[in-house]
Amino acid sequence: MMFTSKAVRVIGAVAIAGLTLSGISACSSGGTGAESGSDGEGSGAETPIEFEWGVPTSAYVALYVAEDQGYFEDEGLAPNFQTFQSGAPLLAGLQSDSLDIATSGLASVFALGQGIDIRIFGFEGGTDITEGLVARAGGSIQSIDDLANGAPVGVATGTCAQISALFAAKKAGLEYSDINVVDLAPNLFANSFESGSVDAGFSWSPYILDLQRDSGATIIGWDTDWVPGGASCPQTHYGRSEFLDEHPDAAVKIVRALERAWADLREDPQIGVTALLDRMGGSEETALEVVERTIESQPTLEDLATAGSAHSFVGTEGIVRQFDQAADAFVDLGVIAEPLSAETLKNAVDPTALEAVFAGE
Repeated sequence: MMFTSKAVRVIGAVAIAGLTLSGISACSSGGTGAESGSDGEGSGAETPIEFEWGVPTSAYVALYVAEDQGYFEDEGLAPNFQTFQSGAPLLAGLQSDSLDIATSGLASVFALGQGIDIRIFGFEGGTDITEGLVARAGGSIQSIDDLANGAPVGVATGTCAQISALFAAKKAGLEYSDINVVDLAPNLFANSFESGSVDAGFSWSPYILDLQRDSGATIIGWDTDWVPGGASCPQTHYGRSEFLDEHPDAAVKIVRALERAWADLREDPQIGVTALLDRMGGSEETALEVVERTIESQPTLEDLATAGSAHSFVGTEGIVRQFDQAADAFVDLGVIAEPLSAETLKNAVDPTALEAVFAGE
């Protein structure tokens, strides 16, 4: 289940590669809250900021822990979480103003490419050591050099996994077109491995770890082994600029709540295991490995709020570089027509909330 303490709406899967926004209805009205005012009884108490928060189904551990621990409510926030099976309907919600805040991987790149006015203000995690290439037992693919041997390889189009596949091919001296790609979501790999219809696939956690644990599959490598700079799929928190302008403290409040969750996770990873099992099910062993890998790869607040790290929101060598690299990869793959301009990326990545929390505000 997802976000058990909030109203939840699950939207059917829509292929992100098509980015088809027509025919997807708005989920609900957004931006209904206010930062301060009467509580209805004349006490002058702060009124919680009510807003719609879109989240695709994934292992967003810190977000789940912050929700479970009530840290958003502590900050005067009242998010209504809406869960999605993919990023495409999330884009429709942003475009129709029925979502105010979103958390995702590269759906933000597609949002910017669609001209949706968003600001990216927080970091949930990366796929650095949680996504990679997994091969079925007894299959013909045992290294990235084998990707061109004609065996079917599962790759979900328009996702972080497709970018991983592109760079793995380049690392092996291959073209992406050399791979016999089957467009397949990672949650479907288990049946395909069992039937032998695919020999390997690019997958993310927890699915890749489940395959290793439950079916004897081999993890050939992780994104850090072949993606330039080690990462190209930042999972971030972002919002419509109009909503963030109307509620200038909202981003700081969200970042502050998430930082409390990260502190909890570093102190006791088991709370992340519980949160992940509640949302995605699976085995406790897999959930623990996902949480431990997520904590291991998570940059510090200082890394995020100051220049010089691979995940920094300051300057152009961190998150901006990752998004730029991802957008260029999608152009090479034919998923989007044009790369994002340097100006678009620079304007979209906003470090001010992270800087404020790092400064103790």
